[in-house]
Amino acid sequence: MSLLESFARRIEDAQVLDPLADYSRSLSQDKFNDSSTLDDLLGGEWLGHRVHPVAVQVPMGAWLMAVLLDLVDGEKHAAAVDALLLTGCVAAVPTAITGTHDLATTTGAATRVAIVHAGTMDVTLALFSMAWVRHRRGNRRGARRLALAGVATAGVGAYLGGHLVYRLGVGVED
Repeated sequence: MSLLESFARRIEDAQVLDPLADYSRSLSQDKFNDSSTLDDLLGGEWLGHRVHPVAVQVPMGAWLMAVLLDLVDGEKHAAAVDALLLTGCVAAVPTAITGTHDLATTTGAATRVAIVHAGTMDVTLALFSMAWVRHRRGNRRGARRLALAGVATAGVGAYLGGHLVYRLGVGVED
């Protein structure tokens, strides 16, 4: 069993997370799932499947391209790196909203994993936001370090998101 799989399974069993999980799920249901129109929109009724996996592509793609351009030739691509970091940060907000909607549909172990996934992605957003600020202020080296930490954190969060779908079946319809 891989290190990440072991980590995800430990989260599944971490009943200490239940008060936070129950509160988060309840709050999500109140905000995003009580209105059938909002539920259909955020849940992807119009798309034929959940919106969250599609929405994730924009911030993750923007952030990864920002890091790649910065590593290749950051000075030459500084304006593009700034634009991509900001695009990822802005796009992460509606992505988080669709994920919060999906959190409301979980129970038990899936909710535990979902809140850790959400927290990990919140940290990712914070790291990339700080990277954007540092990059704009000319501290390219500090920005690069934060962005690389953001990529690593996003990788863990993405793994947990995949675990939710492929191992726990969240959002999978029969």
